[in-house]
Amino acid sequence: MGYKKTILVVMMSVLFSFFANFVFADDSKENPTQRENELMQRIELLEKKVQELESLLKGKEQTTSATKTTENIPVKESVPAETAEAKKEEKTSNELVSQWKDRLSFKSQDGSFELQVGGRSQLDWAFFDNDGDLVSVFGEEDDGTQFRRARIDFSGKIYESVFYRMEFDFAGDRDMEGRAKFTDTYIGISDIPYVGNIQVGHFREPFGMERLTNSNYNTFMERGFNDVFNPKRNVGIMLFNSQLQNRLIWQAGVFKETDDFPSDNDSDDDQGYAVTGRVVGLPWYEDKGRKLLHLGLAYSHRNPDGAPFRYRTNPECALAFSYLDTDRYARFRIADAVADDVDLIGTELLWIYGPFSIQAEHALSYVDTNFGGTREFQGGYIYTSYFLTGENRTYNNKMATLSRIKPNKNFSPKKGSWGAWELGLRYSWIDLDSEMIRGGNEQNWTLGLNWYLNPNTRIFLNYTLANIDHDLYDGNLGILQTRFQIDF
Repeated sequence: MGYKKTILVVMMSVLFSFFANFVFADDSKENPTQRENELMQRIELLEKKVQELESLLKGKEQTTSATKTTENIPVKESVPAETAEAKKEEKTSNELVSQWKDRLSFKSQDGSFELQVGGRSQLDWAFFDNDGDLVSVFGEEDDGTQFRRARIDFSGKIYESVFYRMEFDFAGDRDMEGRAKFTDTYIGISDIPYVGNIQVGHFREPFGMERLTNSNYNTFMERGFNDVFNPKRNVGIMLFNSQLQNRLIWQAGVFKETDDFPSDNDSDDDQGYAVTGRVVGLPWYEDKGRKLLHLGLAYSHRNPDGAPFRYRTNPECALAFSYLDTDRYARFRIADAVADDVDLIGTELLWIYGPFSIQAEHALSYVDTNFGGTREFQGGYIYTSYFLTGENRTYNNKMATLSRIKPNKNFSPKKGSWGAWELGLRYSWIDLDSEMIRGGNEQNWTLGLNWYLNPNTRIFLNYTLANIDHDLYDGNLGILQTRFQIDF
């Protein structure tokens, strides 16, 4: 406040000078009017100087105050506009956005990163009615229940071209004694010139349409008899691609026998290698897959490397006995002979015409033994499916498999909608007899009814009539089974 005192002193001096000149002035010598005018001019001049001085002092105080205020504020460096915009775009592109599309997924804005979280629960019930020699040889089948599958999986991609999957099954099985295991666990690279995709890990070998199709999407609870010969999941490396606008699909790989991880024979020297490939053509494909014709051929050459070889199967029910077995009551067993080489040939047919479809597969197995020559076994199925509510089976034309059914109207009593309903009828057969090897043969008829409450919830009802014929026993077996399934 120092400048205010200065101004006050100057003003008092000016007033004192004015009154002094006015009081002590000699009126006889000066004209009073003229002197008054001179004093007024001097006062105006002094006021102007006082105003200039006040303005100067006030500006100085404001500058000092602003300096003190900004002393502790850090100076922000200037960032080029292009760099700031690039950082903003990078931050936005890497942010994961959650969404629900038949499963929970997280995706980056630019699509470079993706994480999908999935799972399934399949609870089965089965009721049996067997007769003839089956009862005397095997005993009565016990009605029962089990979780067929209880899995959780994670899949997606990293930096656009790297994809992955990790799936774990907590339902266990008889061989695993209830222990958890992992099923599909692999990494891969996509968009490779001329090749397409490469995949390494533990996954299904490319053989058999039903085998490659996720169990959530097959029409019946269990796969047909040709699945006895289909290779299961093993560790390997596979190349695959779709060409000609997804009208030609091929897959080929090299695998080592490991079965389901973890198991005792994963590193067993006796477990051999296999080369497996599959090619599928779509000579007819219309209406986004609502009308199509699928023709497929698969081949696998396997070298068991001296390991015991065996075919056995149950009557298309996981809770039933295995009535057919090449190692039971055999006069000459594959395991005793030791299989040097195994050649598998599989054929596939799928015709979809709106809500109606026909599907069929057949598999041949040629087992070259070190004693007794080559033995031939075979099995297959054919079935028809019809959607009473007008939907159609959904086809994946990049992998040549079936995929998720989406009802036209989800189940909702409040809205008066009841989901999708599908009828299916299947005939299947298998022959495990070949000269001295007597594994038996079987023919099954299965009637199925599927209720899709929504894309993620489904109830199966299957009735199977099995006719079993073995050299030492035969008979009929009726199986009523149901499954309550939810998957995402």
